[in-house]
Amino acid sequence: MAMLRMRFTPEDLLRVRFAPAPSPLVEGMLALTLVRAGSPDQALARWRHRFAGELPSAVGGLLELLRPDDGLGPLFLDPPLPDGEDALAHVLGTPRALVDEDLRYTWRGLAQLPPRAVALAAGEARAWRELQLSLDALLRRVLPPWWPRIQAGFAADVAWRAQVLISQGLQAMLAGLVPGADWEDGTVLRLPRPGGDAHLTLSGRGLTLMPSLLWRGTPLRAPHPDGSLLLVYPALTPLPLVPPPEAGADPLAALLGPTRAQVLQLLARPQTTGGLARHLGISAATASDHAKTLRAAGLVATARDGKYARHTCTTLGARLLAGS
Repeated sequence: MAMLRMRFTPEDLLRVRFAPAPSPLVEGMLALTLVRAGSPDQALARWRHRFAGELPSAVGGLLELLRPDDGLGPLFLDPPLPDGEDALAHVLGTPRALVDEDLRYTWRGLAQLPPRAVALAAGEARAWRELQLSLDALLRRVLPPWWPRIQAGFAADVAWRAQVLISQGLQAMLAGLVPGADWEDGTVLRLPRPGGDAHLTLSGRGLTLMPSLLWRGTPLRAPHPDGSLLLVYPALTPLPLVPPPEAGADPLAALLGPTRAQVLQLLARPQTTGGLARHLGISAATASDHAKTLRAAGLVATARDGKYARHTCTTLGARLLAGS
């Protein structure tokens, strides 16, 4: 697996923070990325079919601006701002030279730019009016039914990472953002990425972290309006598994999803994979997958006991249970 090596200076380590809230256009465009390119995550793949069937025709033009291979689009379309109206104004105010550069960079290595992208790059008024209508439909008609879940999942993920920071420190928290991440020489965070190796020095800019409930790939990078580097990483639990927020709802379920929350609660005492499956009425393969996800998050430890795998809560998992 290729790696992105991100070098931190002491100033950067002092400027690591989480975004204060999810960004409507970041999540909205990642939802369209999912429609365009699919997802290896089974829960998101199933959700995609429902979501795609509900898209209004006004949003369809945005799909034409996304790459056909990975579904990613130009950065100017999804500024990481927490207010949808501010984000839309930011998009519409993007300098045309930057739009042209962004579109051409996005479509590098592929066929020529689609006609809609060419029209935007040329500053055609009709293309920009259509873009405004498409983004407005995304913000006002597509996202609202899902937004409470996105907010709940975002808040739960940030709270969880804060717990890791408190109990294990900044390095452990950053290394736990995605499976396979680790540190090199204490100053270089290594993150898995597609393609070849890459190197990046933050140079005092700092790092802004934003969990996404609609992205399951390697972390995405973009410049943040405050000058820091934005890193969008997959939240621990994807959107379809986050229950609707209700009064008195279980905060553990918002973080892990209801079934994984039950798995963690059962593992307050050691359990085999088969034991988990019997308690929850699920297959052994599904129970094993849930244990694997919790293990990757540092919440569960697994040891072999003869021919059985025996799972139990880690100290961090027990602390999470106590706090919920």
